Amino acid sequence: MLYFAKTMLVACCLCCGVTVVAQDPSTLGIEFFEKRVRPLLVRHCYSCHSRQSGKSEGNLLLDSQDGWQRGGDRGPAIVPGEPDDSLLLHAIRYADPNFQMPPQKALSKDDIALLERWVSIGAPDPRTESAAPFIKPSDPVAGRQHWAIRPLTRFQLPILENDQWSRTAIDSFVLATLNANDLSPSSDADLRTLCRRLYFQLHGLPPSPQQMQEFLSDTGPDSINRLVDKLLDSPAFGQRWGRHWLDLARYADSNGLDENFLFREAWRYRNWVIDAVNEDKRLDRFLLEQIAGDLLPFASIEQRDQQRIATGFLVMGPKVLLGNSPDERIMDVADEQMDTIGKTVLGQTLGCARCHDHKFDPVPTTDYYALAGIFTSTRVMETRFMLGQQRNMEQLIGLGADGDRTDDEYELFWRERDKRTERLKQGQQALELLQKDDTTGLADFAKTHAEVVAAPATQDDLPKEERIQAQQQRIAELEAAATPPTIPPRAMISAESDKPANEHIRLAGQFDQQRDEVNRGFLQVFGESTERIPDNQSGRLQLGGWLTDVENGAGRLAARVLSNRIWHHLIGRGIVRTVDNFGRSGEPPTHPELLDHLAQTLIDSGWSTKSLIREIVLSRTFAMSSRHDDNSHAVDPDNRWLWRAHRRRLDPESFRDAMLSVAGILELEQVDSTVSYLGDQATAVGQNENRRRTDFKCRTVYLPVIRNDLPELLNVFDFADPHATTGMRPQTMVATQGLFVLNDESVMQAAEETARRLLTSTDKKDNPPLVTELFERVFNATPDEQELADVLAFLDASVSLSSDGRESQVQAWTMVCHALFASSRFHILE
Repeated sequence: MLYFAKTMLVACCLCCGVTVVAQDPSTLGIEFFEKRVRPLLVRHCYSCHSRQSGKSEGNLLLDSQDGWQRGGDRGPAIVPGEPDDSLLLHAIRYADPNFQMPPQKALSKDDIALLERWVSIGAPDPRTESAAPFIKPSDPVAGRQHWAIRPLTRFQLPILENDQWSRTAIDSFVLATLNANDLSPSSDADLRTLCRRLYFQLHGLPPSPQQMQEFLSDTGPDSINRLVDKLLDSPAFGQRWGRHWLDLARYADSNGLDENFLFREAWRYRNWVIDAVNEDKRLDRFLLEQIAGDLLPFASIEQRDQQRIATGFLVMGPKVLLGNSPDERIMDVADEQMDTIGKTVLGQTLGCARCHDHKFDPVPTTDYYALAGIFTSTRVMETRFMLGQQRNMEQLIGLGADGDRTDDEYELFWRERDKRTERLKQGQQALELLQKDDTTGLADFAKTHAEVVAAPATQDDLPKEERIQAQQQRIAELEAAATPPTIPPRAMISAESDKPANEHIRLAGQFDQQRDEVNRGFLQVFGESTERIPDNQSGRLQLGGWLTDVENGAGRLAARVLSNRIWHHLIGRGIVRTVDNFGRSGEPPTHPELLDHLAQTLIDSGWSTKSLIREIVLSRTFAMSSRHDDNSHAVDPDNRWLWRAHRRRLDPESFRDAMLSVAGILELEQVDSTVSYLGDQATAVGQNENRRRTDFKCRTVYLPVIRNDLPELLNVFDFADPHATTGMRPQTMVATQGLFVLNDESVMQAAEETARRLLTSTDKKDNPPLVTELFERVFNATPDEQELADVLAFLDASVSLSSDGRESQVQAWTMVCHALFASSRFHILE
């Protein structure tokens, strides 16, 4: 009977716009599909649900019968003969605001009716031809074939005929690629250029004339090795290379976004990073402490506190503090943390899988929420009393053996501040009554305010002076209780939530649209993890180990990403130029064998950053000249194959530090907080009139990084965006940079200090040797004849136009120093 009914319905439906002839019912149904249904699906559905488009939203394909029969995440899309039970029709009817297809615009009533008729007659569909299986970009099994995910390969060194150039394995790989592209390496850089390059790359500072001379005087065979070892052992190394990691950690001294509150304790994490880099903490341990340091064993309170401070990495991100629900905030914070770790360690854009399976990389939505459960089970915010009310803020904890008590007492003061202030006023009122001899009034007052009245003050049998003295002592106690205490030593840290739990997939990433629960875990593309997360733990400890586990985790990818970052900073371009994106939408490596060699070297060295840096800077590749060659440029204008050294502009930190160093006023010591003078609102708004300062003489890495209010120097010269992970800063050359150098007060002050130092710190009296001395200090080079003549002519003309004596000489030399600081020769590192 059902078959008969469907057959009659076919005849009925087909008469609407389709000529009905005496044919087999199945033939009529197929004709209806081909003429009416397939074109509609092609127009409205194939762009998101077909093999040809490469997309399968919700895991649903509609370009084959098998596709809608299997269905997607919600199950089969069509139940033949049952329109009301078919998910496809439910979606196109727009019955559910959270389940509407097509999402851009609803189908017309006629199109909806047509699909309803098709399903009603049994959904005839002739598309049964076999097709190559559709491999979704997010398929973790297929994704294991991507070059970045595959196991590391120990490549044999290339065999090169008559190789007189290569000094290290790095050079052999680079030279083999050059030969394959009919290119030759540039000549070696001269020793002055190489020395300046090493100092800037490893310290972010130029060598002093004395340091340059010391290097040039060392004529031994291993002079460069000795210089590199000295630079790596200096505290200045951590100040330079710690900043690279702070870019990735989106370090800032304030929250930013809607409520730009001060991160008063962020400096502790900053200094922890610098110290860890200086001690060459193993990168696997370096990561583990930042993700789960609060969960690691410790041998002392100091070690415990340092490991806690490291977890500031997870707290550091910007957060929306007002106007959203707690559940939404938790999901958004977890998303930001996953995005940071994904880009920093894995070179993957994990956040793309929050709403749907990743469109490019092997990260299904289930993997996203498996990781999300780890971070939603982690607490990085707490409620604190600030600016007169309870607010959601970054989580803080007291440091030291007595840290919990001192932190609790500090927070208690601010919750009770108004009450304590009122009690102080009441105590003073009691004193006034006592001084007026209002015994009755004081007795009545003491009945309702006993805690603010000293007991002897109400004893009529005591002398008045003694009673007054007792009340004054009580007032002193109340005043001490109402006086804001010194902020105790505290740190921004992460901690386990009270009830760790798995996460649910959220429909379209919406925090309040929960679907299936997903067990906490890791990315499937690296294989089935043997690590199981206990129910009472977030999983951060297991995640921290998994990230650098070469055999059973993501260690091989992490090694590639981290070694590529080191190469990027030293050479000027990454082997993978998209340093934060090792996915399918990123660039492939220009030298894949070299990348694997560096990654394996990093692992074999015990994840030692300094060891890998040392190997790279001692290569001949690093020591090449940046000299231009027309023939090589014609073959490789972007220098992808490394036929010469990349020239690069100094970053703003190196530019500022170099000026202060040349001026002799740079302070190299480590600095604690440079924002302690600011109010809770980090920017000068409301009742806070203070603005972050930049007049410190410390290294630039210690300057305040206030989100939405960066120092002008950092803004102009492409500083990292502190709102997000930045593995590769933008590199621009625009007019505003030149205008800044010509007009900024700090640049002019550095120029004047340099001039005064030059004129007072040397016994040279004549201008020619002074010019040579200045070039040595600023450029680590001597002026050529034309440069010397130009500067001398300017000095003669400037001094002759003034009658101010000594000060006119200082002014003239200040202008010379300013011109040298503004020159491309100072800004560009060869």
